[in-house]
Amino acid sequence: MKYLLGVVLLGLMSAGLSGCSEPTESKEKVFEDGNLESAVRETVGIEGDTELDEEHLAIVETLHAFERNIESLEGIEQLENLEELVIFGNEIEDLSPLLSLENLESVDIENNPLDLSVGSDAYRVVRTLTENDVFIYIDEERFTLDMEPSRGVFYEVEHGENTVYLLGSIHVGSEELYPLHDDIERAYESSDVTAFEIDFSSVDENEIGILAAQAGMLDQDESLEDYISEDEFKRLAFLLSPLGLNDPDVLSQMKPYFLQEALVALASMTAGYSPELGIDMHFIDRAEADEKEIIGLETVEDQLALADHLSLETQGMILSETLEEYDELGDELLELMSMWRMGDAEGITELRQPDADDYPEDYLAYYEALSDERDAAMAEKIEEFLNAEEGYNEGDTYFVVVGALHLVGENSIVDLLETRGYDVQQRANHPPLETDDMDEDE
Repeated sequence: MKYLLGVVLLGLMSAGLSGCSEPTESKEKVFEDGNLESAVRETVGIEGDTELDEEHLAIVETLHAFERNIESLEGIEQLENLEELVIFGNEIEDLSPLLSLENLESVDIENNPLDLSVGSDAYRVVRTLTENDVFIYIDEERFTLDMEPSRGVFYEVEHGENTVYLLGSIHVGSEELYPLHDDIERAYESSDVTAFEIDFSSVDENEIGILAAQAGMLDQDESLEDYISEDEFKRLAFLLSPLGLNDPDVLSQMKPYFLQEALVALASMTAGYSPELGIDMHFIDRAEADEKEIIGLETVEDQLALADHLSLETQGMILSETLEEYDELGDELLELMSMWRMGDAEGITELRQPDADDYPEDYLAYYEALSDERDAAMAEKIEEFLNAEEGYNEGDTYFVVVGALHLVGENSIVDLLETRGYDVQQRANHPPLETDDMDEDE
């Protein structure tokens, strides 16, 4: 699993409380769910044969409607003065009516059968409420992180008149990664030049696809079944069917490495993450729109050639490992996103080096090329930025985005720069100061 995350970086119902009254029909149906209406009636103290009117509804500022088998919140928008809502332990799947409650301050939605995967309707509602300063009680780790902007892995290096900002990226992402810390935003805005592992703004996606497909094909006398078991082959075909890669004849001709990469990409998408929301693509799109100069530190061919270090037997081993741990990848990605958002450079550093006892020599050589060798080459390029060499300008500010693992640990870009005497300072390691409040206090 450490390898997989390295690649990404280089919610019980009870039957109800006793004493809760059963839903009754009013003369005019205000709420779609009778159990929700019953809770409102108890709150305002009126019987079931009395019609609920606007005056009654305006009284409700706090509503405790937990463990009542409520299935729908339709009509709750009529509680215009509602500030506190407790609806944990129900059967609610749609939270969208909560968006109409302009005075809502807190809501407990724990233990409901909600689809809270990234990008789902419920996820978007929760994010919107959070952005509107509604405090959410929820049993999902990712939403506890929405209390402050993402810190990421972020450094600043100054030398002479030049400044380089180094941002460690996650190559896939979701809305939960944003917004970013003010230090990161200010650094981007101040930059004259941006740099990325690959300048995707200047390469053709179809060309990349063709190059990747060509690099991922076996020789005619070879077959994928030579490197994974029959059961693994069947599971692979099943898992990759959403990508159209389930034809046995086609799969048989593909290298294990290529299919392992496709499997990781699929697992990321299934968990709600996409390359388009990754940190690098976020800034490439912005730099292109802002007409900033964009530099590619590597080429597509450079990265595709890395797989040449791996024998087909080792590629098969990695593919088998990925198939075995596939169901865990979503949770591992969530943990990774959490570390990145909180700026946990130490936690991310632990992912940099594989356990040498667990992998063959050719894999270790591949991983060295993937990390140490690339870091050395990129560090040299960054030194050119800092020293205004090779045609780079004196006084420029550079905003460099590379995979987060390239900035942490031994032999990383940051480590190499420090070894060569540069003063590298970690930034975005504190939440933004409330300067206006501080001035008022003074």
